[in-house]
Formats: sequence, C-alpha cells, structure tokens
Amino acid sequence: MPDHLPEETPVDGVSKKLKIFVIILTVVTFLTLVALFTKLVNKPIVQKKNQSNVQNSMSKKDLSDEYQAVGKRLMNSGLKEQAIDQFIKVWEIQKPGNQERAKAAQTVGTLYADLGNCQEALTWLFRAEFSDSTIPMQPIIDSCLAKVRSIHSKK
Repeated sequence: MPDHLPEETPVDGVSKKLKIFVIILTVVTFLTLVALFTKLVNKPIVQKKNQSNVQNSMSKKDLSDEYQAVGKRLMNSGLKEQAIDQFIKVWEIQKPGNQERAKAAQTVGTLYADLGNCQEALTWLFRAEFSDSTIPMQPIIDSCLAKVRSIHSKK
C-alpha cells in the first residue's frame, strides 16, 4: 500500500475560483457582444448621414450643371435615352418657373420626339411650354400632335 493518500475529490461541486472565473468571462463576453451589435446597428445611420452631408455640400446649381454637361455629351454621342435621364434630373432639381427647368423639359421632349415617342415628347414639351412660353417649340408640338392623331385615327 502506498504511503500517501489520494487527494480528496471535492464534494461540493465546482470550486469558487472556477465559478468566479466563468462568471467574469461570461460578463465580458456579453458586454463585447452588446458593443458589437450596437456598433453594427449604428453603422448604417452614420453612412446615411455622411452621404447626405456630401450631397448637401454640392449645391443644386453645381449638380444641375453637371447633369446638363453629361446630358449634352451623351446627346452628342448619340445616346439619347441616357441623355434623357440626365435632363430629367436637371428638371427635378430646378424650381418651377425656372428657365433651366423649362429648357431641360424642352430638351427631353425634343429627344423623345427624335426617338419617335411623340406621346412622351408632348408631355415634356407641354411642361416646357407651361414653365416658359417664350421658348419656340410650336413646330415640334405640331408635328408630334399630327403623328399622335394619325396613330389614333387608324385605330
């Protein structure tokens, strides 16, 4: 028989040192997860704020000028549908009654007429006429009205 006795196994369960360590580790893990989820939830809000600050820093005039320049280059390149999108953005930015808004609507109407979509062209030409009646567009309006009437008379 051996001289030394085996150590007694604790009967009470887990030692206090181990319990404290597990509790501290659990609290740290919980706090870390709370911080992580808080950061994830707040992250998109910060990005939206930054985007709106960038948009506000660029004035409407600068933005309108950029859309017009891009629209003109697209139009000169023969990309009329893409140019229409740019001039519609100019129209949306400008205030009602503004000369640039009327010119943008006239350009959109003219581009639609060039593409053969007279119904859409008339909508934009009438908007331009309403915004500024001094812009000469009656010949385009008359030709589109004639095309639309001939289409409807065939039906």
